[in-house]
Amino acid sequence: MNRSPSARPRLARPLVLLATLALLLLMAAQTTTAGDQATTRVYLPIAADSTRFGPVPLGNGFSQVTDVTHAGDDRLFVAERHGVIKILHPDGRITPFLDIHNRVISHSGEYGFFAVAFHPDYNDPTAPGYGFFYVSYTTGTDDGVIIDVHFVVSRFRVSADPNVADPTSEVILQYEKQSFNVHKGGGMEFDPRDNKLYVGMGDDRLLLIAQQDGRPKGKIFRLDVDKVARNATGDARRPAAPPREIWVYGLRNPWRFDIDPIGGAIFIGEVGDYLWEEVNLAPLGARGYNFGWPCMEGGFVFPETNEVPECQSPWLFKRAIHEYPHNDGSGRCAVIGGKVNRPAHNPNDGRYIFGDMCSRQIFSLARDGAGVWQRTLLGVLDTNLINTIGEDRHGYQYVGTAAESAPIYRLIIP
Repeated sequence: MNRSPSARPRLARPLVLLATLALLLLMAAQTTTAGDQATTRVYLPIAADSTRFGPVPLGNGFSQVTDVTHAGDDRLFVAERHGVIKILHPDGRITPFLDIHNRVISHSGEYGFFAVAFHPDYNDPTAPGYGFFYVSYTTGTDDGVIIDVHFVVSRFRVSADPNVADPTSEVILQYEKQSFNVHKGGGMEFDPRDNKLYVGMGDDRLLLIAQQDGRPKGKIFRLDVDKVARNATGDARRPAAPPREIWVYGLRNPWRFDIDPIGGAIFIGEVGDYLWEEVNLAPLGARGYNFGWPCMEGGFVFPETNEVPECQSPWLFKRAIHEYPHNDGSGRCAVIGGKVNRPAHNPNDGRYIFGDMCSRQIFSLARDGAGVWQRTLLGVLDTNLINTIGEDRHGYQYVGTAAESAPIYRLIIP
């Protein structure tokens, strides 16, 4: 997650990430033989060594992974920054599902293809969401002088082949003009209880826009996607816009969040600027939580904002449930929001799993007996920079990295 200098000089800090990423060579797999056919098996028994934390590499050749998710079955859908979604099948095959790289701008900053979310009723032929999935990405041109880029949320449908999407079926639901090449957010999650789609959007380096109502930048908003007709067609000029409701305010760059219906909450990884990385917690049952950016970061209220009208009541802003510094010599640089840990064998676990991009540390976060949130280091991955943490239908979690050609990694979480 690149950080660009803030528009406020005293809060600026240089980019901390390398532009050229190392190629991972680590790969491991289980191979079984049926007759003369060798097949790579990617789903390893969780009981193999479930008492020790560790990553299990799966597949190979994934480039700059930005999302790992599922469609209600044992396939893994792996999104790549340049605009391709691949399927990692249970037998180890990797096949293309959707390729829209010619629509995606991803050559600089934080532009790219961000996320894919399958409708909760994706596999139900009787439901409105049957066969639909949703993506977020940036599109347009940026030559370094003139920026004509938009943040897009759109809907696609699967073709008659369940392993291939129809690239001509796109319906654009949101189309938001961008001003800079950083702070895009782009995470998406469904609440399966009401089929509302939650979308996180960064502040586009426009700072106070995160405190302004109406605009989606610097916020998490939700879309009633079932209000868009099955046969709707959309384009950049006339998007088929479903009802939009701002749910969370005051975010700089929410890089991955998780909807936890059992806990009734949204866990948000909020990438910081000057000092602090945050994990924020907002309820699913009440809109309007405001986490204070750019008036404050962590518990620090910026003196420069004392005269800014939007920042006059810092006591009304919500504090992060966890914050950590990124300039303390630890090698940490950007929080990567993960998932609430509810694997099939232990759905009541409830720990929130997250990581840091540069240190490759994976943490859990949970309340202690006194109700205080406590962080635990689970381990450190020997991988490239961490981009994202996703999950399969069984609730097991996966890490995608910024490597140009690499596996994804299944996390064994004791």
